[in-house]
Amino acid sequence: MARRAEEIVTEAVGQFGNSRESIIQILTRVNNELSYVPPEAVSEIAAVTGLTEAEVFSVVSFYSFFSSRPRGRNIIRICSTISCAMAGQGEILQALTDEFGVEPFETTENNRITIETTPCIGLCDQAPAMLVNGEPHVKLTPERACEIVRRLK
Repeated sequence: MARRAEEIVTEAVGQFGNSRESIIQILTRVNNELSYVPPEAVSEIAAVTGLTEAEVFSVVSFYSFFSSRPRGRNIIRICSTISCAMAGQGEILQALTDEFGVEPFETTENNRITIETTPCIGLCDQAPAMLVNGEPHVKLTPERACEIVRRLK
């Protein structure tokens, strides 16, 4: 049974505290466990930290690793920095969207894969790069990127 957002927030507050400085850790816990930060979590975080819902949502919407929409079981993040773009990121993104039939920030119909672009993932020296469920893959080609994602369960 899926855990409720409020329960996750309560546990995170117990571990990290309820100050405004704890918001990133609280949001990370919710986002990691649910694959996104639902509106009820935003409301709960606002209530326990004393922030407004708009302030909490502004953090969710600012950081690319947080999402306010449900995502698939596997999250593919393709780096979109200039070094990755110059090394072929566009071709990799196109190959993945063609292969899996979704546009960036969409999820496959079977809820298996979400493809996203994100600013720097810290692998500029090994561009083009992507994260697959947080695991880095570097020096990609379109074929290799598709092969990596095809292997996901």
